[in-house]
Amino acid sequence: MELYDVEDFWKFDLRVGFVKEAEKIKRTRKLIKLIVDFGKEERTIISGIADQYNEEELKGKKFIFVLNLKPKKLSGVESRGMLIVGENEEGKVYLIPVPDEIPAGTKVW
Repeated sequence: MELYDVEDFWKFDLRVGFVKEAEKIKRTRKLIKLIVDFGKEERTIISGIADQYNEEELKGKKFIFVLNLKPKKLSGVESRGMLIVGENEEGKVYLIPVPDEIPAGTKVW
């Protein structure tokens, strides 16, 4: 395992986001489009978990996202962040929900 200085960790802007909308991207197996509220702004974020989770399991819930990544187009949709999840050795993805009392936009560290 490669080790990093803690200063490298502080470069990432991790925030709590509230998933307002979730929609599987047609003609893909894994991609789902999320409209996420971060308090002061909304962003579209594409995640590759639609083969394991459906829209209803994401919509209306809070999760942790990385915001300061370069935008990337996936299936013609620009993603402006990344959902943080857990994954085991067999490829099972685990959502990491955030308690309701933590406001959208809260910085995570």
